[in-house]
Amino acid sequence: MLFITLGLVPMAFMDGFVAFLLWIFTTVMSPGNYLFGFMLSFRFVFVFAGIAVLLLMLGRVKDRGKFQWNAGTVLLFLFVVHGMLSAAFALQPNLLLEIRVETFLKGMALALMAPFFLSSRWRIHLTLVVLGLGLGLHGVIDGLKVIASGGAHNVAGVPNSALTDNNLYALGMAMLVPLLMYLYRYSSNRYAKWAATAGVVLTIMTIIGTNSRGGFLALMVLGFWYWMISHRKLVSLLIVTVLAFGVVQVAPERWFDRIETIQTAGEDDSFMNRVAAWRVSASIASDHPVFGAGFNAVQIPWIWDQYKDYPSIFSVDMSKYSPKAAHSIYFQVLGDLGYVGLLLFLTLLGTAFVARARVKRIYKKTGHGLWALDLSNAGCLSLVAFMAAGAGVSLAYFELVYLLIVMLSLLPSIMQAEADKQVDLVRT
Repeated sequence: MLFITLGLVPMAFMDGFVAFLLWIFTTVMSPGNYLFGFMLSFRFVFVFAGIAVLLLMLGRVKDRGKFQWNAGTVLLFLFVVHGMLSAAFALQPNLLLEIRVETFLKGMALALMAPFFLSSRWRIHLTLVVLGLGLGLHGVIDGLKVIASGGAHNVAGVPNSALTDNNLYALGMAMLVPLLMYLYRYSSNRYAKWAATAGVVLTIMTIIGTNSRGGFLALMVLGFWYWMISHRKLVSLLIVTVLAFGVVQVAPERWFDRIETIQTAGEDDSFMNRVAAWRVSASIASDHPVFGAGFNAVQIPWIWDQYKDYPSIFSVDMSKYSPKAAHSIYFQVLGDLGYVGLLLFLTLLGTAFVARARVKRIYKKTGHGLWALDLSNAGCLSLVAFMAAGAGVSLAYFELVYLLIVMLSLLPSIMQAEADKQVDLVRT
């Protein structure tokens, strides 16, 4: 890895876009999980992010894009500012605050820098390829282990990353599936198509191997929405049916046992622990509606004890439960950033679907840019999986979510520029 890095760093200095791709790759891959010795502590993300930003400032980015003040980027900027104000006014002491703020800023910086680098369809496609290779590596490895073990392999997550446990991991993999399906359709090389197909199958196997009820819900929602927005209903129905049949045939018995517990969630201690965390998060927001109590406040013992017995719509015996993560992207933001933060968060997610509607209108008007329409569908599918399965996990600040939102917000202008170029060529 040392020699590979010595080759990648000069490559990154060749052009800022290359550094940006390596920034994304090392963020989602988390190379440290596969290393040992002195390279384990090497800060890959920091190095490539620093090179990308430096070259951007020096004007060393070919075909540099402009920062677009659209609904997605404006709301993202406001969300970041609100997050920083929330951290400044956070309840103290909070030993988790500093590291959570650093993680928050890293993910948001990646998304805010994206408009400068994603200036064309080709660059967006390369970014998706890098995402597929980096994040998909985990899914491919664990998917092969699930198959090789006959379903006995227990997928636990990716240490030292945003996807540290089985439920978070299942959600991250579910978000990847639509992007891999897009790459299958728009990759011209047949080996790339085979790789994307294998990635989809093995990633689904990984989701099964997590035994995550949220992952199961994400797959169900993905299948339904994929059929709903597909241009070819019969083909998409056939694909969903084949995949569903395959899941039923290969899934181990313990996976079915785990999914069946959804029917008795009210008697499940794991689920009721989530309800207890939701109650505390809602109580915090009621007391601090504008800025909340700061990142991960619900996990701080003294804050938990202060708010656990506040009047609430959630009826649960709080004496049985101790401080836990919020276990919901919505309650996580609510407790961390208050009602204002939650409103910004939900509106920011909504901008992705507004961008999809704009792309659809441009396509109907010009007849050009089917790729952009399909990409907007794939990106929104990923976000639908995030919003559905995210109701039970704390993954509100996942980097991929905000990168997708910004990417989708850029599609209408890129698509319109391509359509205008086509018109100019015809006139010429």
